Amino acid sequence: MMTSVYLDFLGNSLLWVATVSSLLSAIFSFQKQHLIARNFIFLTSSILLLASFYLVYQFLQNNFSFLYVAQNSNIFLPVYYKVSAFWGAHEGSFLLMILLLSLSMTISNYFIRNEGFIMQANVFASLICSVYLLFLTTASNPFYVLSNSPVNGADLNPLLQDPLLAIHPPLIFSGYVFYAMTFCFVISGAIGKFTKELFDTIKVWSTISWFTLSFGILLGSIWAYYELGWGGYWFWDPVENVSLMPWIAGTAFSHSLIFSRDKIMLSWMVFLAIITFLLSVFGSFIVRSGILNSVHSFAADPSRGVFLLAILALFTFASFIIYIRSSEIFRGKWPKFGSLNYLLLLNNIILMTILLVVLLGTLYPIFTEILFESKLSIGPNYFSDLITPLTVALIIVFTFEQFLKLRIKTTLLFSLIIVAICLTVYMFVEQAIFISLILVAALIAILLMRLISYLIVNNTKLRFHKLLGHFSVAILTFSILFNHNFSERIDIKISEGDSINLLDNEILFEEIEIINDSNFNGVRAKILINNDFYLYPEKRVYKVGGQITSETAVQTTLIKDYLVVLGDRFQDGSWSIGFSKKYGILLIWMSSFLLLFSILYGGIKRKL
Repeated sequence: MMTSVYLDFLGNSLLWVATVSSLLSAIFSFQKQHLIARNFIFLTSSILLLASFYLVYQFLQNNFSFLYVAQNSNIFLPVYYKVSAFWGAHEGSFLLMILLLSLSMTISNYFIRNEGFIMQANVFASLICSVYLLFLTTASNPFYVLSNSPVNGADLNPLLQDPLLAIHPPLIFSGYVFYAMTFCFVISGAIGKFTKELFDTIKVWSTISWFTLSFGILLGSIWAYYELGWGGYWFWDPVENVSLMPWIAGTAFSHSLIFSRDKIMLSWMVFLAIITFLLSVFGSFIVRSGILNSVHSFAADPSRGVFLLAILALFTFASFIIYIRSSEIFRGKWPKFGSLNYLLLLNNIILMTILLVVLLGTLYPIFTEILFESKLSIGPNYFSDLITPLTVALIIVFTFEQFLKLRIKTTLLFSLIIVAICLTVYMFVEQAIFISLILVAALIAILLMRLISYLIVNNTKLRFHKLLGHFSVAILTFSILFNHNFSERIDIKISEGDSINLLDNEILFEEIEIINDSNFNGVRAKILINNDFYLYPEKRVYKVGGQITSETAVQTTLIKDYLVVLGDRFQDGSWSIGFSKKYGILLIWMSSFLLLFSILYGGIKRKL
């Protein structure tokens, strides 16, 4: 029987028309037919938007004749989860990414009037869009129809049934897509000429890319923090790693723009743009291929991994062919030893070394399985042991960079502050991490002094958003180190009505309550902590799939968090619970949001 029989005609037709339209936009952009190319770009965006709404409509209508809807929804699923299920699995997530790419192209063509470099960027962006559309229509079509549709559908994975599903994945996908747009503009400059207007465009897209990807990673960390089984706010899971790697490369790329505007080390900037884009594509391959086991992977399909690997190889080959052919024009000088540009470059190199560590740790299990036919997983200790000294080196370089910017008269004040911090920290910090925390504290002190100088003296040479951003990073680093070394956890057996002292806290297990929801049933424990506040951990059984989940209860304070997880019930009626104290979590979230605010503030100020 023909494959087309199993395809929804309208949805499939929309995808094929979008594919043809995207190819035509690439052709007319290459031929410098500006108006026609822009019309086809707009048409592609409109068709993909219509196809996306059409798929969401099938979810809302409980149309389980569509395989994708049947696999990721059911009649009991709340409406907001049905909408979010659109990008909860393989086919929908790729459709969303292609839609975001086409919309980004439309926006770029609307605001940018320089037809020279925008047409060159359109060629590459349209080709990328076409390749992914061909993959979607031929190997990953979301509009396949079942001959016998189920009555109730399957279910959206219970771990994904969280409000953050509506925000976190689209932000990650947006970060990847925006870095693809950044890549297209950089490549257009590599082929043509890097003008001031092009540099400004690259900087805007780079800032937007970094902001959205950072925001997505932050929300994912918050989600993983309270979702049992995801290893806390960061566990060095393969899916976490593949979002972190383009972020690291993107961070290095953003810093490289500082000295690339003077045409110094321009080839390095282009190289980083290529690496960031390829790592975004690589992330799609790792997450969707199923080649690595991950607690965060919900859309793995090895059969389609071959196609994704071919796409990655195609993009890699094409990118570096362009880079090699264009690199001869980049004749920038290496920065002088000890200069600010030299320190920026050194920061870049350390960041890329950290990236290499993460990449090797992520890919090593694949190599062992292929070469030795043995399954191996890389634990968090590998990453912590190798990345921590590199992070310390990064802090030292950046601290020295900031110290060079201090005035001579502030040196004495700086020294007194450092001595005070050292004495304070020494009183409660273990010797093993004393040096790391002091280094970060020194950086915080320097940046704080420069921020005060900006606010009091109103030094126009200082850029407030950059100071605030780096200050936030320093606070974030300090908080992570503190949390990693001082957090505690214990598992116990306890019955209703019992009281016990855990980790210097009084725990009263008052009672178990029965809960009923439209999508699940379960129990909720009522636990009193220190006669001060209650925590309500849950254990759920979902109606359709029968999956069992445990929902962590969290109480956040300024210094530490209290977490309780409800485990299994024993034959004697008692329960197992996990009790944790985690330090510095609120400071991690606050410093992360402060970092995002600094980027947003800098972008708005630059635009104004």
